[in-house]
Amino acid sequence: MAIPVIDIFAGPGGLGEGFSALGDAENKHIFKIALSIEKETTAHTTLTLRSFFRQFDKGKVPNDYYEFVKGNMSLDALYNKWPKEAAHAKHEAWQATLGVTPNEEIDERITAALNGRKNWLLIGGPPCQAYSVVGRSRRQEKVLDEVTDHRVGLYKQYLRILAIHNPAVFVMENVKGILSAETKDSHVFAKIREDLSNPVEAYKAEFPSKGMELTCPGYKIYSLVSHPKSWDLEGNPVYNAKDFIIHAEEYGIPQCRHRVILLGVRNDINRQPDILKKETEVPISKVLDGLPNLRSSLSKSEDSDDLWKELIREIGRSHLIKE
Repeated sequence: MAIPVIDIFAGPGGLGEGFSALGDAENKHIFKIALSIEKETTAHTTLTLRSFFRQFDKGKVPNDYYEFVKGNMSLDALYNKWPKEAAHAKHEAWQATLGVTPNEEIDERITAALNGRKNWLLIGGPPCQAYSVVGRSRRQEKVLDEVTDHRVGLYKQYLRILAIHNPAVFVMENVKGILSAETKDSHVFAKIREDLSNPVEAYKAEFPSKGMELTCPGYKIYSLVSHPKSWDLEGNPVYNAKDFIIHAEEYGIPQCRHRVILLGVRNDINRQPDILKKETEVPISKVLDGLPNLRSSLSKSEDSDDLWKELIREIGRSHLIKE
């Protein structure tokens, strides 16, 4: 039976897609998204559509889906023709705002989605705009403030779910900028690692009147690309902060995407994960070769082949005049 996945701060679902695509030797899915949570409407629409797509076995996706992709059918018409699959997708992909939607409602949805399963996976990345180097530079912020930017503390929603629901494993992803982000009280990344290791204590410290009856074994936090430098007195792996950066191009991904990823394993699970093996870089030409040629579209006016050609001619005439 596939391992349930709860995906929070899901965006359009890229991280969940990776887990959903993984199959075993018999081509059976190892993971299955049980619930995904996203607040932004456009991203949630994509999240729902991808859930709809996954309701069909490989090679059995209806032609109606591809007619929608081609622009020959509306999304509503697609869902109306496949009401059972659409209803499942709309239930699985939930539009809600962590930190705003009542915690009781979120907990009820998670509990219902897991349906009694104890060993499951929590994935997601708290919004990265607060931590990114570019974002901080634009805002001219050297020290982050949770009071003026609530996104700084949104990782506590991830923490709260760990403390209450105790997944067997979690994967948290974010931008490299999180390594250098600071508040007036601490380095953000060091604080996050400490809190994730013992989510109940962190939850009680944040909400003194709550969490008194919560129990959680805590988590060992691993890197996916580096072995531990050593182990502390409590048996936790010790790393440098940069050990958590994954350079995607070094692992068979044709993209220079660098992300910080934390892998948490519940302390009552006596297993240390292995690390990823580096692979030869894949040139982008290998991915794009054979795809049909595409022209750029007009983004600031109505787009058509004739209008596009006329714009190219105007650019050519302008160039000749300048010469």
